[in-house]
Amino acid sequence: MKPGDLSPRAQYLIERHGSVILIWLLFMFLSWTRNSASLLRGELPGNDDYMRMAEIRDWLGGQSWFDLHQYRLNPVEPLNAHWSRISDVLIGGPIKVLTPILGPAKAELAIIIAYPSILLLIYLYLATAIARKLSDNRAVPLIAAFMLVLSFGALAQFGMGRIDHHGLQIVMALATCWFIITSKNNPNALIYAGILCGFGLYVGIESAPYVAAACIAVSLIWVFAEDEAARKLRVFGLALALTTLLSLLVSTTPENWFAPSCDALSVVYTQLTLLIAVILWGLSFAGRTIKTPMTRFFLAGAFGAAALLITIVLYPQCLKGPYAGLDSRLVEIWLSNVAEAKNFAKFVRADLATGIATIVLPMLAILAYVFVSKKQGGLLGLRHRTLILFVIMTLFAGLLQARLMFFATALSIPLATLLLINTLQWAGRFKSKPKKLLVSIGLVIAMTPVTLPLIILALSKQKPETVSESTELQCISQPVLAHLNALPPGTALTQIDLGAPVLHFTKLSVTSAPYHRNASGILAALDMFIEDEVVAKKAVTDMKADYVIACRNSNETNLMLKYGPNGMLAQLIAGKTPTWLEAVDIGSGDELLVYRVVRPQP
Repeated sequence: MKPGDLSPRAQYLIERHGSVILIWLLFMFLSWTRNSASLLRGELPGNDDYMRMAEIRDWLGGQSWFDLHQYRLNPVEPLNAHWSRISDVLIGGPIKVLTPILGPAKAELAIIIAYPSILLLIYLYLATAIARKLSDNRAVPLIAAFMLVLSFGALAQFGMGRIDHHGLQIVMALATCWFIITSKNNPNALIYAGILCGFGLYVGIESAPYVAAACIAVSLIWVFAEDEAARKLRVFGLALALTTLLSLLVSTTPENWFAPSCDALSVVYTQLTLLIAVILWGLSFAGRTIKTPMTRFFLAGAFGAAALLITIVLYPQCLKGPYAGLDSRLVEIWLSNVAEAKNFAKFVRADLATGIATIVLPMLAILAYVFVSKKQGGLLGLRHRTLILFVIMTLFAGLLQARLMFFATALSIPLATLLLINTLQWAGRFKSKPKKLLVSIGLVIAMTPVTLPLIILALSKQKPETVSESTELQCISQPVLAHLNALPPGTALTQIDLGAPVLHFTKLSVTSAPYHRNASGILAALDMFIEDEVVAKKAVTDMKADYVIACRNSNETNLMLKYGPNGMLAQLIAGKTPTWLEAVDIGSGDELLVYRVVRPQP
């Protein structure tokens, strides 16, 4: 049978599913090829993934649903995690089911491979489905899929082993966008959009920008008096408020329901969503008397601003963000050196190529909206309007804190796809086939997300790193850290970035990990490795540490040597061991510095 003899149904299946499945399988192959060795050793991409698995293991091991303390992290003052149980259920549930069949280690391995891979497949289908709502061009699925593959910032959230909640948040954000777009002919779709927004806040407060975008997008349906606008406002507001309230009730015990928290779902955000639901309900009735779009716009904006103002008045501490109460030393030495915690301007100055790579797609999405709106001579409809709102709101959040830019990048792909399709259609007007081909190739190269970053990287003069990536990873690798299991159980005062991997691969408790709620543990690490012997010894005593562990060569080691050139870590590296520490040879080579704390004899 010739390709032209395929039935319309067969052609649709190939166009709709073929490119998505092909790109997905290609990424799975490349991801496995690159990461299989580390995955088989149980290694995960980052600290948050290790901590997520620690939380899952504790829960499956019998820890209460409501108890999110990490008792092995800073035992003197255990970390009270602010992550939700949604990810724990989605990852831990299948692990629990597979453990009797495969055993715990293989069950974990199967899920840390499958979970992000399934999220990626869902994302690809959502992104291509939304892009098809913008254009009926047959190349849409293929172009959208390739846009994602070449967008490393977004793609990194779906790599094998990536069990942090950011991939789930991306999928929830895009699904919310999809339900709002499809609500044009199906008002009930906004019920699901509201539910996803409520659960999104539960998964992580980083979801707030896309939730805000959804609230604005739904309000604009009423502003422009679109079909069944009143009903849409009511069902969305009710679903949002009830889901957020339910999430609060199941996330903590009754005595904490009214405890304000700015970095996790709490009464702060629950009250705000309840206010929004009331406002949307009221607007749905006000539409009977208020007819003009401009009046409706200012009314909705005024009520929305009032809801925010009430929340700020009641909880002014949240205006300063989750890091407002941190010790000044933590901000200066630790937080100011965490790249993802910086605002985008500082981030891009530190790493121009990576910064440009994260913002290319949002810029293309904005250009797409401007181009299409000028082409159509006015404001665009629900589809384009909703997408650009999601992009702009998450882009603004990313400018304030660079780690949130992945939202804007992932949400920009449908509009960026539309821009490339329109420019390729323009190139198709050239009569000369060679010229048409050259222009098309040039446009594809110019609009590929990696082109500009690669040019910047090639032109920039990169300074050689004093610590190679392989050396950095070797220090926290399973073969090295597994040797620590020869030590008797106890608490180790570790460097900040060493804590989570040690927690994952050993039975030791640790004092430090890179989380703002672990402030006392991070301060103890700074005191131990940067300050003099007197301060270091006090930190060990206060933390009731049995061991002191550090990497001999790592970026964090270099940072601590910079702030404490004559501190304890510098002394230990130079071979000057105080009498209250005893060097321990665990047989792992010289990657780790391991010491037993010498207790005074009674």
